Amino acid sequence: MDDFPCLPTLPDLGAPFPRPVPENSGGRFVKPPRASKAIPIINPLSGQPFATPTKALSNSPKALPTRARAVKEAQKESEKKKAQAHAALAAQFARAKIEQAHAAGADSQNGGQMRHPLPQKPPQPNISNDGDASEPAELDVNLDVYATPFVPSSIQIINTLPGRVHHTFPVRDIDFSSYARSALGHALLPAVPTLDSSYFYDAVAAKNPLLTPLGYEEYFRFHLENEMQHQAKENQMYSLYAHEGVIEFLSDKQAKVTIVVPGLRENTPYLEEDDIVELRQLRADKEGRLVEGGFYGNTITSASWTENIYLTRVTAVVRATETVVLLASDLTLQASEVLLGHLPDQMLPPQHTLRFNMQFPVMAHRAHPMMSVLPQIQASLCEASHITKQISHIMRTAAQDSLCLTNKYWLQSMLFPTEADCNLQANAHSGILGQEFLDNLLNVEQSIAVSNVCAQNYGVLPYLISGPPGTGKTKTMIEIALQLINNVSTVSHILVCAPSDPAADTLANRLRSFVKPDEMLRLNRPTRTFEEVPDTLLPYCSVSGDMFSMPSFQKLMSYKMVVTTCRDASMLLFSRLSNTDLHAVEYGLRAQIHPTAPAPTRATLHWSALLIDEAAQATEPGCLVPLWVVCPPASAPEVAFTPLLVMAGDEHQLNPRTSLPHSPLSRSLFARLFARPVYADHPLARRFRAAAGSLVPPDPLATAGAMLRPAFTNLVRNYRSHPAILAVPSALFYADTLIPSADPAAVHRLAAWPGWANPALRWPVLFHDNASPDELEREGGGWRNAGEAALACEYARRFVAEAGVQQEEVCVMSPFKAQVRVIRKMMRAQGLWGVNVGPAEAFQGLEYGVVILCVTRARSRFVARDRKWGWGVLRMPNLMNVALTRAKFGLVVLGCRGVLVAEDENWKAVVEFCDRNGLSVGEGRGEAVGERTLLELELLKWTGVTLPASG
Repeated sequence: MDDFPCLPTLPDLGAPFPRPVPENSGGRFVKPPRASKAIPIINPLSGQPFATPTKALSNSPKALPTRARAVKEAQKESEKKKAQAHAALAAQFARAKIEQAHAAGADSQNGGQMRHPLPQKPPQPNISNDGDASEPAELDVNLDVYATPFVPSSIQIINTLPGRVHHTFPVRDIDFSSYARSALGHALLPAVPTLDSSYFYDAVAAKNPLLTPLGYEEYFRFHLENEMQHQAKENQMYSLYAHEGVIEFLSDKQAKVTIVVPGLRENTPYLEEDDIVELRQLRADKEGRLVEGGFYGNTITSASWTENIYLTRVTAVVRATETVVLLASDLTLQASEVLLGHLPDQMLPPQHTLRFNMQFPVMAHRAHPMMSVLPQIQASLCEASHITKQISHIMRTAAQDSLCLTNKYWLQSMLFPTEADCNLQANAHSGILGQEFLDNLLNVEQSIAVSNVCAQNYGVLPYLISGPPGTGKTKTMIEIALQLINNVSTVSHILVCAPSDPAADTLANRLRSFVKPDEMLRLNRPTRTFEEVPDTLLPYCSVSGDMFSMPSFQKLMSYKMVVTTCRDASMLLFSRLSNTDLHAVEYGLRAQIHPTAPAPTRATLHWSALLIDEAAQATEPGCLVPLWVVCPPASAPEVAFTPLLVMAGDEHQLNPRTSLPHSPLSRSLFARLFARPVYADHPLARRFRAAAGSLVPPDPLATAGAMLRPAFTNLVRNYRSHPAILAVPSALFYADTLIPSADPAAVHRLAAWPGWANPALRWPVLFHDNASPDELEREGGGWRNAGEAALACEYARRFVAEAGVQQEEVCVMSPFKAQVRVIRKMMRAQGLWGVNVGPAEAFQGLEYGVVILCVTRARSRFVARDRKWGWGVLRMPNLMNVALTRAKFGLVVLGCRGVLVAEDENWKAVVEFCDRNGLSVGEGRGEAVGERTLLELELLKWTGVTLPASG
């Protein structure tokens, strides 16, 4: 990263920031000149840079070769030489030496590494805020600012050559088949269903299948495979070339490799323990210079390698230092060729530095549980469809008890619910909930959600809890879990899941105050490290030796609650502990012991409910794994308690993360269900709640009858933020239904701070119009905005120094990782070590007293590309919502007004809100336009301040 020059002291933030006026400018603003940062392009054949274009050069595209053209010319030249005689091949090998020299030079400049960066991290020429290039026009026309830097193909090609493959086997693993055999045997377990292709309709075989019950497996298998293919391409971008690693030989068969991986802190690439990393060792002399290559078959390389391919295993990941520790089998002294013949064995150092090409294969085992469960899900959906064709609606209703169709239709009702799955509400609610709550602070919406789930009175379909930021959806889920276990007699065991380990830890930590270690299990995969688990949860975990494990079968069956992630629920699936497997063993053994006894007419299932918190962040295939665990067997008789599916989340916050931008996998099951008519068109849906034009919602207890009972609850009371912070998100994403319910003393802490633009209103919201340009840094590659970073640091300093805000209460976020690095560096230089700095998506689920949001993007020309690749905060409504709603008592937005207003309607609403209420500073304030929100009108009524009418 380039060092930034000392920035001038910024003026008082209470007034608009003046632009610097250079001397001899006549009082006008003059754009300061900037030095060109054009990256020289190296001719891979000659090793010399192309001439930098000037104004005198022709405007023809041929006047300036691009990287792509240079590489293409090299490839053509290589193909031409291959067809010539041996003398010509020797000349080509000489050119490879030149490439090697160029690689060594690039290697020394990059700290001992060559790397394919991500597409969003290339260097580019500086371009001014108005979109004009500060370099010659030809450079801007012919160079793709997103192109990757050139890495010699003769180094890259080593990764494609065959070699001797050395596997390193997993260190931490569980044999689930052995576990199932020892606990249940195999004779009574049902076989994995095989699908009848006649159930599928013709379009299933299409290249882009549709999401329907009969095409369910094909749809998600198609998109999962696409996602994995894109991950493989993305991981190629993370590849490191001629990268140094420190080797420590553990035995005559294994070695430990400690290696620095740039980007590991930001999970680019994402690595976990026991993941596979591929290493190919390049030969180097004792000074560390690469040994020249040669011919490998018909392939020529500029560097020699040992022809050993080590598939190593990750044993430790230290993200703070971007260091990974690998275990490599068969990487010995002899195989690594560290013995150069000049030192005896007793004089060899304990560690050696070697050079590697490093690749990161896609970990297929992460998608394996989802792929494995899809055929079983599809078989159940096909059976339900087959029955529907044979039985009319009247016959189905009449034969409900005898045929027990509830079990057969259960999965279809969970994935494709309709009005037929709902119960009818004939009368208005009496207003009496009829139960005591463990948490006496539940509000009316939360209490109704708990009551409905426990009574199971809404039908057989998922119960959804829509929880905007700060409304207590996790609190509601905790109460539901405890009520089901303690006060519903037919419920004995429940499965509680979340999409991530931290979210699952949060659930377990809140539940542990009410349950003992022998009543709740926090189930972890064996590759999870002990350092990641809070100490308070370790008594609730099953540990075997130095890893997490499965408890014994008898112990596992005794737990009332099992808390895990959607991904780690596969441990139950592969151990054959689903309701289907357990029922088959239990009743199959009973039939063998009592062959003449009548078959039971009522079944009791082990798993009674599945609760998924933060469900909007989980992919739909990911939710299928725990869903199948609790799914009732289709062949079972009527069950004592039909399993419940309860999900809580917010579809307007972050979606599931996918490698492929705009993949259908980024739409969660929670969001897809809420869009179905049974939820979206219900009279109590959120979009109908604000029709009366008041913040006071209709009383859900006094709702008129003669309609379907709602299988959802909309939480509306925000206990986090100041009303002014909520005004715009409430209007944009929640139909103006959010009700500020936070402690007034807490959210008005900064009302008297003099830095706000409109002291009369005392609203802790500020938009600062920042005109400083964005640019790509040369080292590391990534978008940054130095002027904006300086503003963010100055605001943070003033909040701490003038308003008495603790550093830990301040959060500075940017959607660009390069900008995060710049801000973090500036903050540390000013002694603000406690201020939280990070990318916007990292703060999902968190809250801070003051949030300073850096938009960073200052040019419209790159917004479309940002959107395509999922970067930035423009045209990203979910990420924008997350960023705005983290703050409790202070929100500052730094961005370019012109870009925000022109490129994003949502951000335009934010800017207009600040303009019409006098909350804008910087380059200028716009006109008071835009319709005021309900919350905004209430705020103005409370403060008694008269502002100009909006246009």
